[in-house]
Amino acid sequence: MEQLVARLQTEAVDLAMVGEAWLPQLRSHLKPFGHPSLFKPLLGAGRDPSVLGGTMESPMAFPWAFGSWVMVFRSRQAWAERARSQGWSLLADQELKNAWILPASPRVVMALALQSLGESPNTRDLSRVDGLAGRLATVVGQARAFDSRDALTRLVNGHGEAAVMPSWTVIPQLLPDQRLVAVRPTNVPPLLSWQVLVRPRQAGPVPLPWLHGVTTGKPLNALLQAGFCPPLPVNALQPQLAHQPAAALLHPGDTLVNRGETLESLGPEQQKQYQEFWDQAMERRLQDGSTGVDG
Repeated sequence: MEQLVARLQTEAVDLAMVGEAWLPQLRSHLKPFGHPSLFKPLLGAGRDPSVLGGTMESPMAFPWAFGSWVMVFRSRQAWAERARSQGWSLLADQELKNAWILPASPRVVMALALQSLGESPNTRDLSRVDGLAGRLATVVGQARAFDSRDALTRLVNGHGEAAVMPSWTVIPQLLPDQRLVAVRPTNVPPLLSWQVLVRPRQAGPVPLPWLHGVTTGKPLNALLQAGFCPPLPVNALQPQLAHQPAAALLHPGDTLVNRGETLESLGPEQQKQYQEFWDQAMERRLQDGSTGVDG
């Protein structure tokens, strides 16, 4: 975070791309985006305050691209088929013990555990969720490693047989590596992850022509091939989207995207409660002798 803030303050850049989870910490170092007309074509999910880092009246970020958290399997077609029907509950299946590479973010892992129980990933009071402590302990105990940066590399190299990662991480690799299968659960709304553009305080005018042009023609095709999808209606992304082998993974459809949830910021009391649940799960992992490597 310190390095990112320093670069935003010293480098001559007008736009920087970050994950939406960084916005609460970066807000004081950013300039409001303005230009409400830029945001009007976006799907409702792209106008969520958690994605904008503020409100539609004063957005601090422009939703550049979205993805959804997916399960990725290497040479495990049967597991992929089960994932389609079982969803995130597969994370707790004992047959897959020590097989998973999970995100290094406790918040994301807890969100998936909540969704596996049919709860919102933004549940505010964890104490009301029956079975959450046990489910979270089981999921954490299943992990071979916790790694957000190199999860795909670990998976491809055989250091795990299944992983959880944002869809854009794996989409460019699905065609060249036929061993990989990515599954987004359909029994719950997508858990969305975002890349957003922000403006450092010293930024110049918003480059409107560039922003308008990047969602059409060749720039859009390049964006989709890289695994990133703008939060626009499906029809607005054609014909480029239809030509992508992973089109359904890139954009699950307007209705599903608008039903998707983005992880919201937690208040101090909620942070404390989430931390307590996580600490208990990790303590049980150690007691049970799990040998995964924390990435």
